[in-house]
Amino acid sequence: MSQKNINTKRGKLKLFLVSILAVFLAILGFGGARVSAWGPSGRTTYTNEKPAAYATFNSITNNAAVGDERNFVRVRELGNNSKYADEVEVTPGKEYEVYIYYHNNAATNTNASGVGVATAVKASSAYPTVLHTGSRGMISGIINWSYVESTTSAAKTGQVWDEAYLTTKTDGVVMRYKTGTATIHNGGQANGSVLSDALFTTDGTYLGYNKLTGVLPGCAEYSGYITYTLVAEKTSATLEKKVSLDGTTWADTVNAKPGDYVTYRIKFENTGNTNLTNVIFKDVHDNGLTLRTGSTKIFNLANQNGKVIDDIIDISGYNTGDLAAGALVQVIYQAQVSTDKTYCKKTLKNTITASYNSNQNQKDSANVYVVCDAEPTPQPTCETNPELPECKKPDCTTNPEMEGCQEEPTCATNPEMEGCQEIPSTGPVEIVLASVVAAGILGGGLYLYKTRKTLKSVESTVKGEGKSKEK
Repeated sequence: MSQKNINTKRGKLKLFLVSILAVFLAILGFGGARVSAWGPSGRTTYTNEKPAAYATFNSITNNAAVGDERNFVRVRELGNNSKYADEVEVTPGKEYEVYIYYHNNAATNTNASGVGVATAVKASSAYPTVLHTGSRGMISGIINWSYVESTTSAAKTGQVWDEAYLTTKTDGVVMRYKTGTATIHNGGQANGSVLSDALFTTDGTYLGYNKLTGVLPGCAEYSGYITYTLVAEKTSATLEKKVSLDGTTWADTVNAKPGDYVTYRIKFENTGNTNLTNVIFKDVHDNGLTLRTGSTKIFNLANQNGKVIDDIIDISGYNTGDLAAGALVQVIYQAQVSTDKTYCKKTLKNTITASYNSNQNQKDSANVYVVCDAEPTPQPTCETNPELPECKKPDCTTNPEMEGCQEEPTCATNPEMEGCQEIPSTGPVEIVLASVVAAGILGGGLYLYKTRKTLKSVESTVKGEGKSKEK
């Protein structure tokens, strides 16, 4: 295995160990203005008066410009003249500048022999992509190099590292590197050069004085620093999809008949403080729905009255471009419900996906319930619904006048009723009374006899029987 590959693997292992150490320190709650997380912590240190005898980096403890060089990674908020610090609280919508200092501490007089000249000098850095409340996001800076301790010794590799921290009171803040801002600052011809994005890899990017070749002599005049900008963003968006039969009344679900046209409306709003890039709408719908040709229109700041767009929203999707913070875009299109009766009484789902920032997306749906000709509703019967009024049988409680509901009369309630009078007894008074009654009956009988005889005599006279007998 080549020395270069060995060095690369060693660098990656050390970077991993640094990351683990930083997480461990954060869990233990080491806070305050400064966390002594530079490394290696046991390395030899130097002073301006007594610099190193060979190439080594960021180990002078009394640098007149930066103080203790072991603290070489710092950060500050841009735009308010704030100073670099080891920890900064982040607010969405603002920008922050990372500072990484580098200095080959070898004495000037070691450069001529080559012992003081560092080669393969690279810088790498990492930053937190998302910040959460209650935690600290680490910004790291790492310097790697090759050197010799004497003109006869074998080459060695060195590495130093340091960190700064970001915190926030707003959960979910996204930190984004502002492209093209990673710049080297020194007194040579490389001053102001934009560094490659390899800075943000474990392998790193080359540094230099006049050219970025990784060669740096010893002494403060060859020192410099790197800066790059991070943007704090709070990505937020809302997506809404509705459906309508008439294009004015919107709902999550509508009832439609086979052959009907339904209208869909998509509303997507950037509610965050940063632009959303490459906003793409992709429609996926169930079989039974067909996009109506020429019905797709977009409404945004540039097309406030609507603009007809290609019928690709349900094929490849439609890219609406970037959406500024606070901006709103709407897309309206129609679909026809199939006339195939197999879709009757089925719900046809239509889902829209809004993708943005390459790796974020949201979804929402609206539905169509297919209503076909309904069968006549059967009339209820006493068998199916015994509670119907006509199904309830009357009783003495509901109809007291019904036959059989009255109480049987008694002598107490009706003393005149037959059988309720007392039979007379046969005492002296009763005998006299009986005699009177008997006489009445006998007299009445004689009277009745005479009456009948007279009636017959009259009848005979009328018929002429009486005259015949007289002759």
